[in-house]
Amino acid sequence: MLIHALGPLRITADGAQIHVGGRRTKIVLAVLTLEANWVVNIDRLVDAVWGNSPPASARTQIRICVSGMRRVFAAAGEPDLIETHPSGYCLRLSRSDLDATVFEDQVDRARSLAGTGRLAEAVLELRGALSLWTGPALAGLAGPAVESGARRLEEARLRAIEERIRLELELGRHRDLIGELAELAAAHPYREHLHAQLMLALYRSHRTAESLAVYRSIRSTLVEELGIEPGPELSELEQAILLGLQTVEVC
Repeated sequence: MLIHALGPLRITADGAQIHVGGRRTKIVLAVLTLEANWVVNIDRLVDAVWGNSPPASARTQIRICVSGMRRVFAAAGEPDLIETHPSGYCLRLSRSDLDATVFEDQVDRARSLAGTGRLAEAVLELRGALSLWTGPALAGLAGPAVESGARRLEEARLRAIEERIRLELELGRHRDLIGELAELAAAHPYREHLHAQLMLALYRSHRTAESLAVYRSIRSTLVEELGIEPGPELSELEQAILLGLQTVEVC
């Protein structure tokens, strides 16, 4: 059985999707999944589902949601995944039971490969990790608890993408990366590292004017919308490009 959090929340067993319940149950499962192997207080689950306006029956409804999930897990051959504790519930998962931890382990393997100079293998491992994503993390579920966890997962995804691009730049694949980087920079207008990587890919492709235009664009965005200047990575990269240095890098 596998719980999928890297996209819409779902459960699969032997390749078949298992219906886990409605929106309320999915929110409870999402919070338990985000805190897998830790006890989640029942009041936190109530808050995740109803916020500041829970019904008088909120705790009972949470118990009903958990009972329903237990039936789903039991039917999939995993009757003991949810533990009951005096203060709440704990979802016991091995690392292979959750796509988010499978993703983390693959990213760690990629970093180990890169650390020993096996860059091409590390890129393949990162591509495999990123292929686990089927959309925005926990897509379709709302509420501060779920959205906060989803943001953490999305940040890990972006870091993995940046790591893969860094390795591919080291492998000399700058021309192949320009289109992808342009889309990523447009989607994340304040993420300076992605813009630096785009600048570097353009510069190495002998498109210096376009590379400098990327700097001017993000500087304008940062100054006008956030009131800040670009950080040292971008400013130092711009200066290196203006000086026409042969060796220009980003971290």
